[in-house]
Amino acid sequence: MSKSCSDVKTVDVWGSAVMESVMEKHMFSPQEWVEMKQDLALPPRQADVVEHLLMGHSDKQIARDLGMSVPTVRTHLCRLFSRLGVQDRCELIVYVCVRFREKCQAYGCPRAFQ
Repeated sequence: MSKSCSDVKTVDVWGSAVMESVMEKHMFSPQEWVEMKQDLALPPRQADVVEHLLMGHSDKQIARDLGMSVPTVRTHLCRLFSRLGVQDRCELIVYVCVRFREKCQAYGCPRAFQ
């Protein structure tokens, strides 16, 4: 069984208040996220799960925020892994970031990572 991001323990280097602040920030602007959801062709609930995953939320936090059970969150994650050809949540996050970067580079976006 492969490890997932949630299996990795966070070392409190900056202090929990700063870490919580960083984790609650959105990686994409609302418009960028709309475009990413279209590009990834995800069903709405799977897109919601990915959005919360990108904010660093645990399965339990995602379930609470989206009004679903933890097993349902995990079912969505397993289907996402299969759909996108990744093995775990870390690869899923990297996959989304790489797709965003490729899209930015193709369109000359100033946010394209160098």
